[in-house]
Formats: sequence, structure tokens, C-alpha cells
Amino acid sequence: MTIVIENAGAEKGYLLLNQDAEWQIRASGTINSDTVKVTEAISIKSFSQPILSNAIIDYVARTKDSVVLHDAVNEGNFTRDAYIHQQQPKSILCFPLLNQGKLIGIVYLENNLTTGAFTPERMEVLNLLSSQAAISIENATLYNTLEEKVAERTQELSQVVEDLKATQKQLVESEKMAALGGLVAGVAHEINTPVGTSITVASTLADETRSLITTVEQGQLKRSVLNNYLEIAKESTELLLSNLNRAGELVQSFKQVAVDQTSLEQRTFLVKQYLEEIVTSLTPKLKQASHTLTVTGDETVTIDSYPGALAQIVTNLVMNSLNHAYQLHESGQLRIEVKQESDRVVIQYSDDGCGIPQENLNKIFEPFFTTTRHQGGSGLGLHIVYNLVTQKLQGTIDVDSEVKKGTLFTVTLPL
Repeated sequence: MTIVIENAGAEKGYLLLNQDAEWQIRASGTINSDTVKVTEAISIKSFSQPILSNAIIDYVARTKDSVVLHDAVNEGNFTRDAYIHQQQPKSILCFPLLNQGKLIGIVYLENNLTTGAFTPERMEVLNLLSSQAAISIENATLYNTLEEKVAERTQELSQVVEDLKATQKQLVESEKMAALGGLVAGVAHEINTPVGTSITVASTLADETRSLITTVEQGQLKRSVLNNYLEIAKESTELLLSNLNRAGELVQSFKQVAVDQTSLEQRTFLVKQYLEEIVTSLTPKLKQASHTLTVTGDETVTIDSYPGALAQIVTNLVMNSLNHAYQLHESGQLRIEVKQESDRVVIQYSDDGCGIPQENLNKIFEPFFTTTRHQGGSGLGLHIVYNLVTQKLQGTIDVDSEVKKGTLFTVTLPL
């Protein structure tokens, strides 16, 4: 502004920038002062008494052409402008700052001491300055707004991250409850067998008992009848105890696993024993395709951790094998081995299924990655496993696989 005012021969000058669809004064200076006043945005329409010609500003903004008035009061198209009529300025120069055809700002200059102040020679100097001024102003404006945009974008991204975390939590909860629902249905179906057998045996025993009572009341009891009843009673009670014990084991396993999965509380437990309870609760799913799942390893390994998270990890690994590793009606051997290494427990889960292709190995823990989406796969099972192992249990999980030979997952957890 200082260079423009000096080289143009102006008495005073203003720099105007457009903001919120109105022209605002952002800097002003005079020939008598070495200081250019840089201000907050002031709309040219906010002054009760105008300090420049609004009509000239509107014209330059609309046409992107310069306005040069050598005798503003007596010549040109703005002699009837209210500001010119009141202030009686001598010379006015108003020119646009353009960068690649884009209007960046407007410079308004006045000389109230002499007419014809803005000569062609001075205009040439101003033309040289204006393009560089436009570039500088645009760069400064972009720089000023960059931090605001970064802050806004950061806030947006933070909100997106929070939304994604909330969505992930909801998806994990949905997947967990779906697995729990499947567990309930499977155990209920499995319990039906021993309970149904027990009802049948109890009913038979009740019939035989009533028949024996009738025989005794009629005085027709014979040793052979009594011996036959005793034999039936012995077999019935053995069957009842066996089936009810089986039902009780299923209920206990389901109860413990279900409580752990819903509460996710921390406690101390024997790893192998707890894994056996999980396997018991998964028996219905395994029997559907004649799979066998065995648990081996150190019986004494104790861990202070979250059994519910471990139950969900093992359940998801098993269901991943059942859904991906075997063809329909194909039976498989699934194994879990427990061992302690220093201050960590190592749980190795393996199947002898079809294996995972090498190109998919580095994707299996990614959310929504699945090869069975057409069959309803969500792609969240192993992603949940990874999150539970690394975040909830503060451990690590590795995978090894060979096509047509099987897959091995190694979970390492702090004791």
C-alpha cells in the first residue's frame, strides 16, 4: 500500500477485499503517514458518511475494469454519485487486483489536491504491481484460512473417529450377542436330548412302580415280578443320573461362559479348565458336522484376565473354522493346546481344514474382510478376535496357514 500510494501520486488509498459477499476495507494509508493501517474487516456500507465512492467500487467489482477520473466532479460517469458530490474529490483511480482472471481485491486511490494526478506513466507502474499484489494477497488469505480449515478438518476427523469407535463398539456388541444367541440355541437343543431321555425313563419307571403297587395291593406279588421291577429301577436310575448329570454339565458350562461373555469382568481362572467349559458349550455346533475339538496342555496354568473375552476369542476362532475351513458334511479335527512360557500363556488353536491362501493372510484381521459375504458373512469375526487379544487382553495373535493342510492361530497373553 505504501509503494502504491507513493508511486501513484495518491493522497490516500484503500485496499478492499470481498468477504461474505460484501466489499470490506482491510487496509488504508495516506501520503502524509509512513504507517499503513491494517484493520479488521469494515464493510464500506457500514459508514454513516461514506469515505469513498461505493458506486465506483461496485462498477470495478462487476466489470473488472479500472476507473480513472482526472476531474471526478466534472467528468466521467460518476459525477452524480453522492460521495463525489459531497466530498468534491479531484482525481480518483480504482483498479482491480486480478490473478488468472480471478478478482482478488480492489485498490481505491484519491488525490484531492490536484486534477489529472493519475498519469499513464503512473498507471503502468501500478499495472506491474497489481498482479504481484493479487498473488501475495491470495497466498496470505489462503495461509490465514489454512489453519482454520485444518482445525475444522481435524475436528471433523475427530468426530468421525469417535463415530467409528461407537459404530465398531455397536458392531462388536451385535456380533457378541449374535454368538451368544447361537450358543443359547445350541445348548438348548443339546439339553433336549438328555432331558427328553430322562423324562421317558422317569415315565417308564413311574408306570412300573404303579404296576408293582397294584400287584402288592392285590396280594399277587411274586419274586420274579419284584426282581424284574428292581432291574428296571436300577437301569432307570442309572440312565436318569447319567442324562441329568450331562444336562447339568451343559447348563453349568453355558451359564459360566454366558455370564463371562456378557459381563467381561476380570478374574483368576485355570486356562485349560475354562477352555474345556467353552468347548462343552460349543458341542452342539461341532456335532452338526461331526467335528471333534480337543483341549490339551498344562492343567495348572492360571491367568488373571477376562474369561469372557477369551470365550469370545475361542468361539469366533472355532466358528471361523466351521464356516470357512470345511466343505458341507466334511468332518475335521480341531485342537487347542495350552502352555506357559515365562510370564505368558500361549494358546494355540488349529484346524486341519482347507487353509488360507497367502494373498488373504494379511487381510483376515481387517474389519469386514470376508470370502463368504454371499453366505451372510459379516467379516467381523477375526477382527473382533484381533481387537480382544491386542486391546482387551494386551496380548498378541499370529496366524500360520497352508492351503489344503490347515490353519494355526497362536495367541500369547500376559499371565
